Amino acid sequence: MIEAVRHNLSNLTNFSGRDSRSTFWFYILFLVIIQIVLYIGFTVFMGGAMMVDAVQSARDGANEAAVQHQVVLKMAGMMRTTMWMSVTLSAVMTAMTAASFTRRLHDSGKSGWIMGLAVVLQLLTIVLSIGMIGDLVTYMSSLKFDDPAAMQAAARAQQGKTMLPNLAGWASYLIVIVFGVWPSSDGDNRYGPEPEHL
Repeated sequence: MIEAVRHNLSNLTNFSGRDSRSTFWFYILFLVIIQIVLYIGFTVFMGGAMMVDAVQSARDGANEAAVQHQVVLKMAGMMRTTMWMSVTLSAVMTAMTAASFTRRLHDSGKSGWIMGLAVVLQLLTIVLSIGMIGDLVTYMSSLKFDDPAAMQAAARAQQGKTMLPNLAGWASYLIVIVFGVWPSSDGDNRYGPEPEHL
């Protein structure tokens, strides 16, 4: 696995040649682990700070409604930061996988331009997500815990707004999965010699 990661990191801008399935998927596993660790670390840090503030407000004598309101406002701010972190990580991960996915496509005899479709869908997801950050923060800030029916209606409306970015993102992932597991061409092909399995 370490050799596969090293190979891909040293070929981030190399769109020629071929990579085996194992080389590609070990690298993807590495990127997913890095992304999960970053998200968990960020969530623990931000969530912990939010809870410390809520506990301090309760100790200072704030009533339950005031504490809830403070937590909702902190969550809205956290949501804005989380969304920006998510789109930034998504853009970085897309850039870091583009060449590797192209080489994987070449290994199965497919054109590297298929990678372009996955990147376009991912960029569409990023752009739409950036456009929704303000709406999402407004939605989070307006949550009223004393009116469950209004919260459910607002949640349904918010789900409708996120459907297109979610579909574009999942379509991008589906392209990577389908063509990432596609069988390799035996022997040499028009993109080069059969790659080593790292």
